[in-house]
Amino acid sequence: MPDNPSAIAFTPVKPTEAIRFLKDKVPVTRDQFDRLSEVAKARAFTVSGLARVDMVEAVHRSMTLAMEKGVPLREWKQTVSQALDTAGFTGDRPLRLETIFRTNVQSAYMAGRYAEMSAMADTFPYWQYSAVNDGRTRPAHRALSGKVYPAGHPFWDTWFPPNGFNCRCTVKALTRRQVEDRGLAVETEIPEELDTASGPVRIAPDLGFSTNVGKDWLGSLTPGPLADEITPLVSRAICRQGLAFASGDDPCRPPLAGLDPRHVLTVDAADILPAGLVPERYVQAFLSEFGMADIEASKVVTLPGVELPMVVGKGFFIDKRTGEWKVNKSGRAPYVRLLAQTILNPYEVWQVPAEVSGKPMDTLRLLRLFSLDGKRIGGFSVFNLVRGRQWQAATAFTPKATAASEARMLEYLEAQRVGILAYREELKEGEAP
Repeated sequence: MPDNPSAIAFTPVKPTEAIRFLKDKVPVTRDQFDRLSEVAKARAFTVSGLARVDMVEAVHRSMTLAMEKGVPLREWKQTVSQALDTAGFTGDRPLRLETIFRTNVQSAYMAGRYAEMSAMADTFPYWQYSAVNDGRTRPAHRALSGKVYPAGHPFWDTWFPPNGFNCRCTVKALTRRQVEDRGLAVETEIPEELDTASGPVRIAPDLGFSTNVGKDWLGSLTPGPLADEITPLVSRAICRQGLAFASGDDPCRPPLAGLDPRHVLTVDAADILPAGLVPERYVQAFLSEFGMADIEASKVVTLPGVELPMVVGKGFFIDKRTGEWKVNKSGRAPYVRLLAQTILNPYEVWQVPAEVSGKPMDTLRLLRLFSLDGKRIGGFSVFNLVRGRQWQAATAFTPKATAASEARMLEYLEAQRVGILAYREELKEGEAP
């Protein structure tokens, strides 16, 4: 430790998720903004008093750059004035520049915070609302300060900050032990009114702040279905410990035919859904495997081995160009639960150099094998995640598996095990055979 603690140098950390949120916003005029839905407004950027979209774009660019470089408010005000001059703006400067700056920066920061907290919800399953509690704090925000709700509670759909212009509220992530040690009560109901020392307070967010911008933005980051073919650029397996093909007895790709039965996930008949259901039923079944009861919900999961965060939501099964459901593609709808279990608990994860539409694409490939009786392999799922933004999968299940059907499945799966082995499931010590 240095003799002089004040000499310690600290390197600022960029709020990556917050910057990404702000960059993803679409500049629109105020008239266009007013016609948007509440969810769409969370993804739009506007400035009252600017009638031309190019001028709104100038403000958006300057604010994004300010966040990337850590520019303070006073300096940004000068920069945005120059940006408006360049765009040909000759009128009075937009009023409340400070409010515009603080609200957008706080929204971006809290959207990033929501993404980070969602990814850690298993470790920090409770969130606590926290207000500044000074003379400028709104009565409703002061009344909510200290309230604790489960991370996935609907309360956060409305009340995850910011909840008004210049709102400075934040959310603290808590472990189960912290909640117990501090004697905190976990709320279940969303109040419409709370009694305070100064009397009853109506609990409602300000107009235009009734949605969770982080959740709405998070849902837009869900990978979408990929229609194009994935062509691997390698045909052999490479271990992290060395080149697997240097040995005739491949140490990182032992034959699946000799796989320990404990690596084959036993499923129930109820895990295979009937054909012919409406798309929403399949999507809801898929999301329920991730602990989501609301079809509009989104959640960040971390893929094992590569520790890559991925957003899961209904957008998984929506064509982002047409808005149409793609859950029934290739007859995969009845097996969506198996697909979810593969993402949550793969047997192997491979990094596969591949080509899509003639372009090289980094691809992660997750594999899982299934059985209905715990004896013979009756199904499998292969999930491919392309550049973290698109996915493709192959899932099959045969309730009455035979030696021949098992052999065909294993032959197909062996061909998928190429690239770099990033992860393989390990059996827990003492686990029964």
